[in-house]
Amino acid sequence: MQRQSSYADEGGKLYLVPTPIGNLSDITIRAKQILQDADYIACEDTRTSGVLLARIGVKNKLLSFHKYNSKERAPELVEMMQQGTVIAEISDAGMPVISDPGYILVQACIKHGVPVVPLPGPSAFATALIASGFDAQPFTYYGFLPRKSTEQKPYFEQMNQAKATSIFYEAPHRLAKTLKTLATVLPADRQIVAARELTKIHEEFVRGSIAEVSDYFQATPPRGEFVILISPNTEQRQVATWPELIKAVSQLVKTGMSHKDAIKQVASQNQISKNELYDQYHQRREASNE
Repeated sequence: MQRQSSYADEGGKLYLVPTPIGNLSDITIRAKQILQDADYIACEDTRTSGVLLARIGVKNKLLSFHKYNSKERAPELVEMMQQGTVIAEISDAGMPVISDPGYILVQACIKHGVPVVPLPGPSAFATALIASGFDAQPFTYYGFLPRKSTEQKPYFEQMNQAKATSIFYEAPHRLAKTLKTLATVLPADRQIVAARELTKIHEEFVRGSIAEVSDYFQATPPRGEFVILISPNTEQRQVATWPELIKAVSQLVKTGMSHKDAIKQVASQNQISKNELYDQYHQRREASNE
């Protein structure tokens, strides 16, 4: 067990500071003050962050901290904070840690007893969620999905069955292909929202069925970073009894299907554990043979 009081002392600590996702007016007074007062600012790209900080009037020393150097850099930063250095960590835009390597630094700080102080602020997926029109509780955030269609499909199958709103990010040059893959898994009438350029002058929400939104972006070149939201699955699933499930497996086996494949198919169709169905099926077979 560990307890942390963020403001108990004036020693070294890590501030997690959100930055605007588009509109620079979204920076908070507190965020600007901490970025100005910290000894160093750790950021993903010193060039990108340098431009942002100059535009909001913050001058400070920058340290690169990104996914390619995070494991090596984290111990160095922790050692600095243990010696009294105050570091503010930011991402290129939005909340640090979310879809960036900040969690590695947070874990290292917690392990070595360095206070971690989070600030509230802009987040693209939360901004899109509250304007989507979908139920905001519960929701599941997936971040950036794998690029290959074969690797995306398992995620889309989860989203298809989910009773929560599903959210993920996508780059403009991959959006049309990703939506086309999504349309092969979700029902054509399932509602989705594609939100782009949030808080910027070209902010836009494209709402409609998966078929409509997919067709739209096949014909309209996507521009800007996207947040994709998928409405919850509201279908009421009829729950079959064990005898009904066992009978369904037996009927498939009679057609020539293997026990393993029959169990897998019935389990998938009824959204239950194939291992549990396997146990029930063989227990009943053994009992019937006694």
